[in-house]
Amino acid sequence: MPGRENILVVDDEIELREAIAAYLNQEEGYEVQQASSGEEGLESLKKNVFDILITDMKLPGLDGNAVLQQALAIYPEIIGIIITGYGTVESAVQAMKSGAYDYIAKPFQLIEISLLIKQALERRRLKEENAYLKTQLKEKYRFESIIGNSQPMQDIFQLVETIAVTNSTVLVTGETGTGKELIAKAIHFNSQRKDQKIVSINCGAIPETLLESELFGHVKGAFTGAHHTRIGKFEQAHRGSIFLDEIGNMSPSLQVKLLRVLQEREFERVGGTEPVKVDVRIIAATSANLKDMVERNEFRSDLYYRLNVIPIHLPSLKDRREDIPLLTKHFIKKYCQNSNLELKTMSQDAMKLLMNYNWPGNIRQLENAIERAVALVGTRNLMLSSDLPSEIQKTNANLFLSEIYIPDEGVNFKIEISHVEKELILQSLKKSGGNKKQAAKLLNLKRTTLIEKLKRLNLLDQLNVD
Repeated sequence: MPGRENILVVDDEIELREAIAAYLNQEEGYEVQQASSGEEGLESLKKNVFDILITDMKLPGLDGNAVLQQALAIYPEIIGIIITGYGTVESAVQAMKSGAYDYIAKPFQLIEISLLIKQALERRRLKEENAYLKTQLKEKYRFESIIGNSQPMQDIFQLVETIAVTNSTVLVTGETGTGKELIAKAIHFNSQRKDQKIVSINCGAIPETLLESELFGHVKGAFTGAHHTRIGKFEQAHRGSIFLDEIGNMSPSLQVKLLRVLQEREFERVGGTEPVKVDVRIIAATSANLKDMVERNEFRSDLYYRLNVIPIHLPSLKDRREDIPLLTKHFIKKYCQNSNLELKTMSQDAMKLLMNYNWPGNIRQLENAIERAVALVGTRNLMLSSDLPSEIQKTNANLFLSEIYIPDEGVNFKIEISHVEKELILQSLKKSGGNKKQAAKLLNLKRTTLIEKLKRLNLLDQLNVD
């Protein structure tokens, strides 16, 4: 159950151990397990993930300090509390120097140990929150951070808002650079898990031999160099969300293991035999066509259907061109602020190029182009076509667009209409091989009307037409 911390109590005094366990479980609502020796405690630590270790200093066999040291080797973030009762706190103080959170001397009231646990958990929460906020400070994964007024994006926003509150698995598809991770984080930060972590991993960027350990962790001695037990991304995402990018690159053997996580919410660490249970929402993404991969037997069909519970497809930028001016303004503002520059504006001619380019790299490519333009604009306030990358400058700025961009300063209507008229005529002549009669037919014009327009636009002498 999310929110219930797991506690391990290690003490050879059965009455005290059971009293502590009963109080923490029944009165405070913690999940509590018991061990009567250091050795038994270590076995429990290897099989389960604990938030807190409460151990007596003096134990048969391994003493409390040794248990704590080995627990910290397995889980560096575990909270260790030492119980001491032998007239001295020197050994307990030594344990604190070695990593224990605090100690408590016998005799004590059960409420005292409860208060100590709450203090420790609050301190850990603040520490984790501080570290987490630092990494997320520059990014707000709320709906307002996702730019787009086009109908396809509005439909996606509505879908994300609807499904965010559920725990259903989501599969985000779309070309590279369309913003799949941004959508994944919008889902997480608008869900009931928003106060927990979202852990991201790119399955295509890590070698297959390392990916399993990254995802599921490993036990000490699992392979050469595995000197300590290490938890993987799934355990790090416990009670939160995990984002598996480029899921299509996962090997068949890892696909089987991921399928088990989806079905049973448990797995084994590499080299381990004990199941590890996790509470995590899975959001996967891919730029590949998984359905085609299933048909080619390159991806498991059962895993595909488990992942594809809620599919979200992101359109390419060329299919939502009306969002380009809005995205452009957003990126100009972002990079001007980053460089402490006065806010710049994009010239009308440059915007035409942006609107007409096909953007194979999608939003990521657009952002890179704007960052370059901001860097090159210098002291000018107006960003020109020459500030854009060469491949964008080669775009025909006079293409007939399905989406019309009107800048803040307005347009010259007659000139713009003339550009459109000229482009239509040129394209019709190109399609007809220069034949004026056929070109006029394509435009539903009389041949004489087309010739008049060619003269008016000063095109007749420039064209070698029949």
